[in-house]
Amino acid sequence: MKVRAGTGVSKARDAVEAGREAATAAVAGLAGESPALVVVFTTPRYDLPALLAGIRSVTGGARLIGATGSGEIAQGQYLGFGAGVGVLALTAGPYRFGVASASHVRGDLDRAGQAITRASRAEAGPSPHAAVLLLVDSLLGDLQQLMQGVYRIVGPKVPITGGAAGDEQRFLRTLVFHDDQVIEEGAVALWIASARPLRVVTRHGWEPVGVPLLVTRVEDTEIVEFGGRPAAVVYEEQLGLAPGQLSADQFWGVSVRHPFGLLQHDGSTVIRVARAKSEQGALRIQGCVPPLGSAVQVMSSSVDALLDVANDVASAALAAHPEAGVLLAFSCAARALIFGGRVAEEPRRLQAVAGDLPTFGFYCCGEFARTAGVLGTHNATLTALAL
Repeated sequence: MKVRAGTGVSKARDAVEAGREAATAAVAGLAGESPALVVVFTTPRYDLPALLAGIRSVTGGARLIGATGSGEIAQGQYLGFGAGVGVLALTAGPYRFGVASASHVRGDLDRAGQAITRASRAEAGPSPHAAVLLLVDSLLGDLQQLMQGVYRIVGPKVPITGGAAGDEQRFLRTLVFHDDQVIEEGAVALWIASARPLRVVTRHGWEPVGVPLLVTRVEDTEIVEFGGRPAAVVYEEQLGLAPGQLSADQFWGVSVRHPFGLLQHDGSTVIRVARAKSEQGALRIQGCVPPLGSAVQVMSSSVDALLDVANDVASAALAAHPEAGVLLAFSCAARALIFGGRVAEEPRRLQAVAGDLPTFGFYCCGEFARTAGVLGTHNATLTALAL
């Protein structure tokens, strides 16, 4: 039995009206079947409890997960900052879903990851195969700690996808949803129990332009030193700048276009974006700091090369599941910033590859894609899962 999926969007100013309108359109795509799962991505500018109430007035008791973001993806559309809400309604099809959440988990991310994974798996029940979809407050610190907690429960055979919530690049307050709850400083896990293997696909489109740099000192989510020298000074040298030439105000506009590639054993790179630099010359990494003793390279790309990733990711995800009913996509708010006036091209490219199949997702502040090993947190990357 194939999953049925329907999407809906609303740009209504009233939260209840927007929720009802988007949910009604999404449920209409199920051809009379009831939703088993509802996914919501929205601007944070709504009254969020009222928005969820409006959605659930249409979808009833179906499980609901979601997050605030930095732009939504629905059926080839891009909803920009403050634009509205996107809703996905899914039948169960061949899957069983389990959902669990935790709030106020700052400082205890590993244990929280374990707890929500156990609980969501228990709700879904046993199956030969599975995947986990995570939605997390992006401002909780080192999100790899949460990923490690999830990994302790699922091991190497269960892929993980999802994204970290955003607030339209303000970096002040990001929220996730579980049924009718708006969760502060929390995380929600969706366990997808499946009879067949599920594949998470991820690509980034970045290429190295600098020499490998050894991370010799880290504190919390900051790289303090490369090779025993202040991280900001070394970074500026890699960009051909004099020490201190890159001011704090200028930093984000440059660093988002020149992230770090964390070198992996197979020669691939996992992207890390430095969001800010401190007065002491440390670099604050969004979501997950490279480990002490690891090597990174400064990366660069073009808008065209980054957009081309959408074709590759969608094609690979759908090739892994030819009978899919929906393509879920998680892109990065940093990518959207780089795309500028061309940002709507990425959702259109995803939809062009998917054809009549619904596409749905959002622009997050950190992407989850664990397919091999423990490491599964990314920046400036696109990841997808076909169901």
